[in-house]
Amino acid sequence: MNTKTNQVAKELAEVISDKTTFFKKVKIIYPHKWQRVLSFLRIIPRTNDIILTELYPGTVFLLLSILIDLRVKGDEGDTEELSFYKIIKSNIPLINKFIAVAINNKVTEPPKWLYDAINYQLTKNDLEFLVNDIYRRLDVEIFFGIMASLRKIQEIGVTLDPEDHTHS
Repeated sequence: MNTKTNQVAKELAEVISDKTTFFKKVKIIYPHKWQRVLSFLRIIPRTNDIILTELYPGTVFLLLSILIDLRVKGDEGDTEELSFYKIIKSNIPLINKFIAVAINNKVTEPPKWLYDAINYQLTKNDLEFLVNDIYRRLDVEIFFGIMASLRKIQEIGVTLDPEDHTHS
């Protein structure tokens, strides 16, 4: 019983501390035969690890811009079912991109193997866990703190710029 309590406490501490955590190993599906041969010979990797890390500020801005694009209402005049369908249809690619950008956590576009893994190798429960974990790591409070600081800096810059009152 004590070891189970310690394990739960350890997992809780890891979640709170945003420690880099291993999520899952996914198989890379190569499109070309020569790549599959090299993969079989173990010259290029057969699998990649999905690892969750602390998000960089640039990644936070990208993720928030993706979340802003999420559709929350249907079109005017649509039935409730059609509206619900349109919301799901337009949001699934955005949620996949949200997960891929967060896992990639780099300036570059997420690799194709990551999109393939998200679309074809992860279960509904995996996706739900990833979205919740990424949103928790997003730490929106810090984002709004950064935005408030930038606004204050911008206001200071406006007050320090001398206005040109010369007449021609």
